[in-house]
Amino acid sequence: MNLRGWTAWAPGRETPAAWRAWALDAVPGAQREEAAAAEAEAPSVREIPPLLRRRADKMGRAALHVLSRPELPYGDQAIVLCSRIGEFSRSFALQDELAREGRVSPQQFSMAVHNAAGGLFMMARAANAPLSALAAGEEGALAGLQETLGLFADGAETVWLLYCDEPLPREYHSFASARELTAYFAFLLELSPGDEFHLAPEGGDEDGKAMTDRAASPLDLLAFFLRPGDGALRLSPRGGWMLRRTPRGRS
Repeated sequence: MNLRGWTAWAPGRETPAAWRAWALDAVPGAQREEAAAAEAEAPSVREIPPLLRRRADKMGRAALHVLSRPELPYGDQAIVLCSRIGEFSRSFALQDELAREGRVSPQQFSMAVHNAAGGLFMMARAANAPLSALAAGEEGALAGLQETLGLFADGAETVWLLYCDEPLPREYHSFASARELTAYFAFLLELSPGDEFHLAPEGGDEDGKAMTDRAASPLDLLAFFLRPGDGALRLSPRGGWMLRRTPRGRS
């Protein structure tokens, strides 16, 4: 598996240079984005037709922005969308509206599903490719890679892997993870000779640096891809799976 390209966006961290600088300083497991950052305005997403764009809320617009970057054009590939809570802010607003008024907006309800942003993007591109939506809790990084490899096994040559999340609404902060994130990023992965990355069972002294007692977060995965010096990332302590970088000169 090779990383052909990537795009990313977060409030205050919008350029490739800013993300590479972040990756060099990132401490695995410590990437908590401040809740205040979630209050920032989402990108305008002018690349998406207005009739579709206005249906997206802040989270949807940020995801559409990441998928629409001109430096990494979409080519009708399958998309794997990974999000721990998905459109939860919209769902929470609908629940509040239902409790207060006894009814909800059908249009808002239709956009509260987990794959809403991916569906809008596919409609904007008139794409006829598969779209998978995953919610894997703390193991989103591993689940997204596993789904990608499954698509490769079914014959796909390239796959978009999209991660997007934001902190829970304030009313749910007591249930929030210590690793809430406000970030949106996508990888264009391909299956070709000379794989740079591969999944493998953990084991051996070389894994000592990567061993932790928790699953890697999606932000851990982004930092791993952007930091060429790291040789392995422990994706899940339960299953013992590692993402390994193939040393240069080997395949």
